[in-house]
Amino acid sequence: MTKLYLPTPHRRTSMGRRSSLQRGVTLLVAMMVLLVLTITGLALVRTTTLGAGLSGSLALKQSATSGGDLGLETGVAKLNDLYATGPAQLGVDNPAYGYYASVDPRVASKDLSWSTAAVATLDDGLGNEVRYIVHRLCSQSGAVNVTGQNCVMPQGAACPGSSESAGSVQMCNEIPMYRVTAQVKGPRDTLSYVQMSVY
Repeated sequence: MTKLYLPTPHRRTSMGRRSSLQRGVTLLVAMMVLLVLTITGLALVRTTTLGAGLSGSLALKQSATSGGDLGLETGVAKLNDLYATGPAQLGVDNPAYGYYASVDPRVASKDLSWSTAAVATLDDGLGNEVRYIVHRLCSQSGAVNVTGQNCVMPQGAACPGSSESAGSVQMCNEIPMYRVTAQVKGPRDTLSYVQMSVY
């Protein structure tokens, strides 16, 4: 009797399995490294453009703040013009001059009625629109000495209890202080507010 030898089916060895698994893991690691490098590159580009945009925004903000000087100067000039027509004119509102005879100290600069405020210029050459409002620092319209009126009055060195003694506020004259506020709207939605007090 003779033995028949049949060919055995080809079987993968454990070595062949390991090498194909290693090739799959290598591809996965390479893809992860590529993903990390891509995200790092995008973050670097974003940081660079963010820095350039930030410096550009700061330049526009400085330009808008400088433009506020025009609003302040225009407001003071209009206040002088109004005073020249007679001090009694300072007891009533005059929106054409951007002037208001009373102020609510609880209202922030950004919440004032800027849509109807007086215009210093619609374009100062740098793309800024400048508006201003002048407030008399009094609690109500009318004369300074009217009953119930409270005004911020300047204190001078010639007053009894001058500024050398802390906490003493004397009325040296009948002219209260005024606050001029300027709003500047510039390119890229730049918005700046500048204030000063005068008497």
